Amino acid sequence: MFTSQRRRGFTLVELLTVIGIIAVLSAILFPVFATARAKARSARCLHNMQQIGTAIEVYVQDHHGFLPPWSCTHPGIDPWTTPSGDENAPRDGVVTWDLSIMPYLKQAELLECPDNPNPNARDSRSYAIAQYTQRPFTLPGGAVIAVGGYKDDIPKPVVTVLIFEKGHNPPGAWGDALGQNVYQYLDDDMPNDGKLIEDPAEFPMWHQGGKNFLYLDYHAKWSANTSGPFAHKPREDATVGTCEKWGKPSAGGDWPVD
Repeated sequence: MFTSQRRRGFTLVELLTVIGIIAVLSAILFPVFATARAKARSARCLHNMQQIGTAIEVYVQDHHGFLPPWSCTHPGIDPWTTPSGDENAPRDGVVTWDLSIMPYLKQAELLECPDNPNPNARDSRSYAIAQYTQRPFTLPGGAVIAVGGYKDDIPKPVVTVLIFEKGHNPPGAWGDALGQNVYQYLDDDMPNDGKLIEDPAEFPMWHQGGKNFLYLDYHAKWSANTSGPFAHKPREDATVGTCEKWGKPSAGGDWPVD
């Protein structure tokens, strides 16, 4: 004689308990996973910067100790003047610093930061060269050119920013190739609120409340907002984060001296 046995399933209370446990675990673990992914992207960006630094150093060695110029435009046109046509796209006769080092860098993907928050961030250049690494010269007739300065002329390379995160234009574009303040993220008035400036309150930090920087000694490092380069104020009339003017410290240049 066979005895039928009924299988006991989960009760509603038990199912809800299991679902509740899963929900609690998810709430705990998802932020951990998100933070880990963000740190991985930041580490990839730092790796990209170090590769860029290596390429720049090879360029420096091949060019008698001079840093790459931020932009070479048509002969006779000073580099501070916007070239004709679309400044946010590559143009004939415009060679930016990233194109100058490309034979040594070899991979354009190294110019992309995976955390670039700007529009069109993918397949774009995410980095700008600091303007205070560029030495201006006035030519006969008054035209001004800017060439990469002699690297050994710049004091305190360990605290002098060379490259920082800014921009969303393709490699070779004149726009956003240069940076005057480490807070910048675009040349435009973003988010187009009519202020005509990039308001510090609007500056997005690319990596967990900060940005990555490549320094003149070619080490790459993350700094939180208000610390490191963000806190640098070289002159009384300058804003914090300024990296604009070439010059010896005694001449009031923007290089860090502390």
